[in-house]
Amino acid sequence: MEKLQAAIEIARRKRGQADKSAAVPAAPAEQVADTPAPAPGRAPAPSRKQPGSAQDRLWRQLPEAPLDRARLIHERILSQSASLESTPFDVLRTKVLYQMRQNGWRRLAITSPLPQSGKSTTAVNLALALGRQPELHSMLFDFDLRAPTVANKLGLPTPPSIAPLLRGERAFADHACRVGDNLSLALSGVPDTDPTRLLMADATRETLARVQQDYQPDIMIFDLPSILIGDDARAFLQHVDCALILARADQTRYGDFDSCEREVGEYTNVLGVVLNGYRHSEGMVDAVESGA
Repeated sequence: MEKLQAAIEIARRKRGQADKSAAVPAAPAEQVADTPAPAPGRAPAPSRKQPGSAQDRLWRQLPEAPLDRARLIHERILSQSASLESTPFDVLRTKVLYQMRQNGWRRLAITSPLPQSGKSTTAVNLALALGRQPELHSMLFDFDLRAPTVANKLGLPTPPSIAPLLRGERAFADHACRVGDNLSLALSGVPDTDPTRLLMADATRETLARVQQDYQPDIMIFDLPSILIGDDARAFLQHVDCALILARADQTRYGDFDSCEREVGEYTNVLGVVLNGYRHSEGMVDAVESGA
């Protein structure tokens, strides 16, 4: 883990030096989160929704999804309730909320350089941790459309394809479900063979804008594919305010991480880095270490 952290810092310092010598200075990656840029989901700090309001009624009309606790534990989904095991994700929630509120951001993408870094597990845990905040309304979208896994991690029945929703052919209320009073899930259970076209489509942009306007979520989380395996994530990053990058201590190479961070930074703000799979000297494993 120390080698990966050192490599990340070296790469960032080199990039910062290169940026200083460029004709047009650019903010280093670690400072991007402090430099807000216009984006579709930009909004003021989250506000509480009053019981009985139009948005509150829309949320309550979504069908509630009963989660399978045994499945959650098996999939390392640990943040449905507060516990020692949920602490790393609660810390991540606090850091993410602080940065997003400071910048007035609402849309967060979660990605990684390559698969098997724990991005979907982190996305689900973060969403459930946010769902324990009664003053917040959060949404989780499974946008890893070639290999959707969120429904399986939650122990839910296989949902239909999310494509009709994104194309505007199905209402959000007819597709989404709800966990508790303030977390909604827009999942997909049918792999898509050509998701890039769908993620870049104007219809998808319009659908998300409509959902955001109608439901007024405080945070929208998008579980995206890994950056370095195709164009799917790149096709969608322009539609979010910021992105969280997952790196795995025992397998992510700093060259892959550096390439991923550069790619993400071209399309949106890098909120931070989550270091997954870090082993303490006494042998304990943290679910996540956050650099957000």
